[in-house]
Amino acid sequence: MTGIKAVAIVIVLMLGRGGGADHAGRVTFNGLPVPGATVTASHLDQRLTTVTDLDGVFRFPALADGAWTLRVEMIGFAAATQDITVSTVGAGLALNFPVGDQSSILASGGYSRMIFGKDPPYDFTEHMVYGGLGFRLFVSHHLALRGDARAQFRWDNPYYTNATTIQAQASLGASYFFIPPQQGRGFNTNFNWYWGAQGGFFVSKTNTQPYVYDPIAGGHWLITSRRTALYVAYEQAFFLSDANAVIFDPNSSGCSVGAAPCRDVSFNGVRRLMFGVLAYPTQKVIEPFGGGGFALMQILNPVVDCPGCDLSQFAQADDRVNETSSKAFFWLAGGLQINYSSKLNVFAQYLMTSSASNFLLLSNTHSLQGGVRVSLGTSKEGITERH
Repeated sequence: MTGIKAVAIVIVLMLGRGGGADHAGRVTFNGLPVPGATVTASHLDQRLTTVTDLDGVFRFPALADGAWTLRVEMIGFAAATQDITVSTVGAGLALNFPVGDQSSILASGGYSRMIFGKDPPYDFTEHMVYGGLGFRLFVSHHLALRGDARAQFRWDNPYYTNATTIQAQASLGASYFFIPPQQGRGFNTNFNWYWGAQGGFFVSKTNTQPYVYDPIAGGHWLITSRRTALYVAYEQAFFLSDANAVIFDPNSSGCSVGAAPCRDVSFNGVRRLMFGVLAYPTQKVIEPFGGGGFALMQILNPVVDCPGCDLSQFAQADDRVNETSSKAFFWLAGGLQINYSSKLNVFAQYLMTSSASNFLLLSNTHSLQGGVRVSLGTSKEGITERH
């Protein structure tokens, strides 16, 4: 007589934007796929059913946020259930590139974060970046049709090594503008004070961890001339999990990397103050820009692991950490700016900082950002031009 076997469920997530997400998973027994198994997802009065394919893979489109129960049934196997909780948050930026008085091209990008389950092995969080292209066609002064396609990406996979997580989506809709944009028209942005805000991703690594990406946000001042501008910015990166590094300490006999004179250090953020110059070679609705300057970067909340240290040894280790927590850097940046009106523009940029020796972050750091700038008025106070 054939006994009843247990089914092991392995679920691999693929995130969606907004309040819903696409989920894909795999049903296995002793590491082998189970084809033809019935998988049911239940949430309140919603009930979705699908069947695993030849590789044991199943998919559910756009599960709403909330508590779901997954149940797997297969002849000859005991039914298995798993409670999961889906919680999604995301942020993004859409840039419009006017191509005429009635149409424009859209470029979008952003970040999605999903907290999936409470119990092992599903107690993990997915972080994904997305980008896309689309169009907008105005049918009246305030109303436009809109369509776009986008892909979401994660560098790794929570269950499979040497694998990535990718999802593609498309949508059609309409946009209503209470204040219509100035399609195809340029604006004079010379000699202005601008205050702006930006956000995006900060990519960094340490001497014990590979590159990771974390959210970064900040503000800046921009003082424009004809084709150049003075740029001053303050930004802070908020690490989604603590970063770990090691420092040299002759008083230590070992750390996480081995029996060596080193100590482990953890920290949870970075702040930076930047000064520099940006150049705007064209005077268009859509204009590229680039520039560079100097930056002061500081590690936030560094904590040294000093087991068995007396007060003097801990003070010395803490001093060594502080010496590696603040450095000066060069930075380079480039991007695109869209002048939405004479008072408002939006931009997207890539920024890279140089590396520094004896710093807790190793090698170059990279930032992908988008933001908005608002003019506070002319910068030519008390000066009258003569023509």
